[in-house]
Amino acid sequence: MKIWEIARRLLAQNRWLYLFLVLWPLVLAAIFLLPHSSPSADDVAAVLHQECIYGLALVVFSGSVQLGNEERSRRIVTVLSRAVSRRQYLFALGLAAWIPLVPYAISIFLSGLLLDRYTNHLASTIFDLVLLGAWTAAPSLFFASWLPTILASGATLALISGTVGLSRVWPQFGLGGMLGALVGMGVRPQGVARVTAWLTLVVTGIVFFAAASVIFEHRDLRLKEE
Repeated sequence: MKIWEIARRLLAQNRWLYLFLVLWPLVLAAIFLLPHSSPSADDVAAVLHQECIYGLALVVFSGSVQLGNEERSRRIVTVLSRAVSRRQYLFALGLAAWIPLVPYAISIFLSGLLLDRYTNHLASTIFDLVLLGAWTAAPSLFFASWLPTILASGATLALISGTVGLSRVWPQFGLGGMLGALVGMGVRPQGVARVTAWLTLVVTGIVFFAAASVIFEHRDLRLKEE
């Protein structure tokens, strides 16, 4: 409950931004469905891939800035003084970075249903987006635990880009293939490669979060001026 209360408070601070993001895919779908609009299947697929990119970027930047914002507001001291461990606090930050992606992904799914004659593998794409978003939160928190906000965001984006690039030279690297397919830069792995991708996602996500927790638990809080 403590973790949820922290995450809920963080989400409430940006509720109007999240509402706009959730409505955005539906607005685009409505534009595509205008009487004089005749988008091709490729056009719609490109937009859906872009929306997935925006979803991952939302998690990256939210995860990277949460810790810095809390240090700047000094609320972190108050929260940590209420029998909340630093690991729990960090998990709440990650949860607050990931939760907005869920309604956003549902909005993309609904917009895809409206354009169903243009879309393929919609459900699996949305499923990948939600789980890859959860994975993305872990490295964003890891980098934010020891880098300034801008550098942490850049490092996380570089990691994602590098993961996709690695799949180009090593096609068996399923996690990179999943990310590449999500953003329209590859083919979704199937069979054993997909199972391997999920195992890689779980293991690396746990490792990143564990490393972030260790760093955060052993560092001095550098409170920033208002």
